[in-house]
Amino acid sequence: MIKNYFKTAWRNLRQNKMLSVVNITGLGIGLACVMLIVLFVNDEYSFDTFHANSSRIVRVVQTEVDTTGGERRSGNTGFPQGPAFAADIPEVENYCRIKGWDMLTKKGGEGIEAKVLFADTSFFSVFSFKVLKGNPAKMLEGTSSVVLTDETAEKYFGKSDPIGKTVEIEVEQDFELFTVTGIVKAAPKNSSVQFDMLIPFEKQLPVNPEERTAQMKSWNNLFLNTFLLLKKNTTVESAQAKVWPVFLKNNAEGWEKTKAANGLVSRTYTLQPFLSMHLDNRFFASNGLSGWSDSKYSYILSGLAILILLIACINFINIMLAKSLQRSKEIGIRKVSGSSRKQLIAQFLSESFLVTLISFVPAFLLLQLLLPVFSNFTERHYDIGYLFQPSILLLYGALLVLVSLLAGFYPAIVASGFKPVQTLYGSVKVTGKNILGKSLLVLQFAIATALIICTIVFNRQFNYMTKSDAGFSKENIIRLQFPWTRTATQLQTFKNELAKDPAIAAVGAKSGDWNKTAFTINGKRTDWTYYENIDDNYLQVLQIPLVKGRYLSYANAADTISNCLVNEAFVETYLDKTKDPIGQGIAYGSKDGIPNLFVAGVVKNYHSASFKDKIEPICFLLDYRNDALNTLIKYHPGKSKAAVAAIEKTYKSLLPYSVMDLQYMQDWNESWYNEEARWKQIVLYAAIIAILLSCLGLFALSTLSVQQRVKEIGIRKVLGASVAGIAALVSKDFLKLVLIALLIASPLAWWLMNNWLNDFAYRIDISWWIFLLTAVIAVLIALVAVSFHAIKAAVANPVKSLRTE
Repeated sequence: MIKNYFKTAWRNLRQNKMLSVVNITGLGIGLACVMLIVLFVNDEYSFDTFHANSSRIVRVVQTEVDTTGGERRSGNTGFPQGPAFAADIPEVENYCRIKGWDMLTKKGGEGIEAKVLFADTSFFSVFSFKVLKGNPAKMLEGTSSVVLTDETAEKYFGKSDPIGKTVEIEVEQDFELFTVTGIVKAAPKNSSVQFDMLIPFEKQLPVNPEERTAQMKSWNNLFLNTFLLLKKNTTVESAQAKVWPVFLKNNAEGWEKTKAANGLVSRTYTLQPFLSMHLDNRFFASNGLSGWSDSKYSYILSGLAILILLIACINFINIMLAKSLQRSKEIGIRKVSGSSRKQLIAQFLSESFLVTLISFVPAFLLLQLLLPVFSNFTERHYDIGYLFQPSILLLYGALLVLVSLLAGFYPAIVASGFKPVQTLYGSVKVTGKNILGKSLLVLQFAIATALIICTIVFNRQFNYMTKSDAGFSKENIIRLQFPWTRTATQLQTFKNELAKDPAIAAVGAKSGDWNKTAFTINGKRTDWTYYENIDDNYLQVLQIPLVKGRYLSYANAADTISNCLVNEAFVETYLDKTKDPIGQGIAYGSKDGIPNLFVAGVVKNYHSASFKDKIEPICFLLDYRNDALNTLIKYHPGKSKAAVAAIEKTYKSLLPYSVMDLQYMQDWNESWYNEEARWKQIVLYAAIIAILLSCLGLFALSTLSVQQRVKEIGIRKVLGASVAGIAALVSKDFLKLVLIALLIASPLAWWLMNNWLNDFAYRIDISWWIFLLTAVIAVLIALVAVSFHAIKAAVANPVKSLRTE
């Protein structure tokens, strides 16, 4: 019986080649989208699961609340948290601290950057990285041992045994020799802990006993990650309850001083489960951790994939419903011959199953074609082997059954319910008042048009952020991050030598981004406020204009001690607006609140962060510690290549082994919006696919509609109807549905996009013309999809049409 079902299904597919191709192509595209997203979501939720103790590992994180109610969250700790919590919380079995960044290493005469982690000796007891050579309990002892991944070992030593050989790593400002004590398998891509080399955490501790003791007691110096391994049969909650008492036991007096000095109300330590760390966007992953993400990506991408698959399934349902009229006589004969309704349903479901199964072929081909592009797009690495993991294959099987039922069940119910007498006399009507079929078509185009609106809004907001005046110059500027391990003399020499080159117009610099402190102004403590240490050329290079006063200068000794610049937002937020801002006092790092800084100038507001953030108050201090390492190099127009060559030559003469990190200012500015750029592309691709699938469905349905109205069209032509009139007659029913879809999609898309835009302090307005443009696009697309068959029917010979009918 089942064999006959599939034979009949195959015969029907071959007899209706065009409709079969539409169904298979549409479902194939929809399935490929779903399969891509399945790979992404599976990868997201599989992060760090390969560790044997992953369910027992937690990260120590903290949240502070200040007197204004503002929260500051940190995924980092200092030195003492790990040892103290492990010693005094019975549920804790072990602890491990890690810190890391890209460090400079030597390979012969070449400088190479490597991801280096400082890690406690307990690293291999807490985490389950596979050890290939060496004793995991002793590999990180001392201060001069290094553990390499197998990939790094081959890169530095080829096929020879690296154990006992040395690697030069730059620590602080000098290269030091580290002896290879072990080799481990490189971390999988879905690991939050990534490294090329491991060196002992002991190397992070000061050699001086007094400094060492001070560091070990500093609970506020947050610069590393602390992981705790809980004992079996204990809970995170029970360990969590003991954390704060242990903190007070070790640092009660220090905590009271910290609260008073920083205007804090509370601090909360939380034990964050290791397996939830990757998708927990509350506590940023840094200082040796990578791959931080957000669960919203999985939800949104899954939603888009489901919508696309739904559109493909709607095509299937509508085509099957329309085709059922063509097969009405077949159904009637089967019923008269004794076929039950269950058997007819089984027949239609077998056809649905066969179409879905065949659709997996183009889906897999498309998936393999798109995998490299998708990997690059998501900044992940996927290969074809991902498609054949047991869990993924099981999911594909579930998808096959689900789509077969979703697409085939309703048409099977409808077609199997035809009455034999009506079918044999040809009086069955599936179209006309086919409310469900029309509703599905409306839903399909509502999704597609909503995505078009979203695409336009995404593009306009992105262009607004990247093309609008940010308040500073981005043209003809190169940004260079000077290595923080370098001396002030080297930095100053670099700037001085570079300024002599004829291609270079000016050089300026500032310290690291996102510095914050609390000032005291007019006896009142401010919120945590940005400050920047700059040289006396930084603001001029960016062409940030003065509103009042003057720029700071090293030629004026007071500027290095007691003068500062502020932006307009600082004046508006903190200074006495009844007085001239020039000369007003600010207490910076002063316990008694007595001013030790005085405003020498006010600069115009500019976007120092993305358009998501409101322009905040900034205080500019003239750098006197020579740590302004973010270097900006302005070159003369048309001298880009000469400027880069000059930078490389000067840089290499001073730092022969260092890897240079250059970015054009325009590119750096646009990098702030990488996430928005990615979503812009995602929504654009989703909209294109949705429109393509909707057009395929409309094309197929218009084919069936014309076939069912051959006699009517022939009669109308005989009575004098024009080609345009007949084409309009065939098209208008579909266009009505498209317009209804627009009416439904427009308010929904407006609501979604307005909520998204509310995340931006500076945003576009959603203009009326966006909806008009979308309507024009949707109508034109629908006309293109329908007009081919409408015009073909209109120009056909009516005599032939009537005779055929």
